[in-house]
Amino acid sequence: MTTRREQGITLLEIAVVVAFIGVMSSIAMPALDGLFTDQRAKGAARSVSDAFSLGRAEAIRTGNTHLVVFQGALSSGAPIAIVNDGAPDSSNCSVDPGEVVHTVGAPADVSWGTSTGLSNGTAAPDDPGMASSGVATGSSFTDASLVPVNLANWVLFEPDGLPRLFTPNGSNCGAVGLAGQGGGSIYLTNTRRDYAIVLSPLGTSRVHVWDSQLDTWRN
Repeated sequence: MTTRREQGITLLEIAVVVAFIGVMSSIAMPALDGLFTDQRAKGAARSVSDAFSLGRAEAIRTGNTHLVVFQGALSSGAPIAIVNDGAPDSSNCSVDPGEVVHTVGAPADVSWGTSTGLSNGTAAPDDPGMASSGVATGSSFTDASLVPVNLANWVLFEPDGLPRLFTPNGSNCGAVGLAGQGGGSIYLTNTRRDYAIVLSPLGTSRVHVWDSQLDTWRN
């Protein structure tokens, strides 16, 4: 007598298994896509923090002024450039040929600023930047004029490792701010999570993420 086991798997059983796999895939794929998107956003935030750290470290190591430039006024997809601007007495606070020592590009699915459905322009609690109006679009950094507040897409590190603000003046740095005035933050979002990368007046950086459940920023 031939048993069911000896007859093998029927076409109906195969169809049921295939259908089950299809249903599970349709449930799992959106969750996986969201996970990968969130990981890319987290990686982008870390890259911004690393750019601050590299600019500071290179300024200390070389004794030269270094700029961290958020090119294109924080336009979508524009790279972050770390620039060796030469000795402090000869730097011109501009990106000249051969001065870019490193670039960091933001992933395409991460944009500058905050999401209206998340932090909605709320500054990180320890953000030392004066341009709170720029949080929603990506930066709380200002230039050295301070009043009126002018948004900036760069920060300058001198050989002491402290960030400074500056006001570009054609082919030179123009006004350079005092130590303790150069802090600020960069904000990133993928509409699922908001990130704040805070640069302290001492040159250290920290990454914060918006906690939707607590409705606040957290480390």
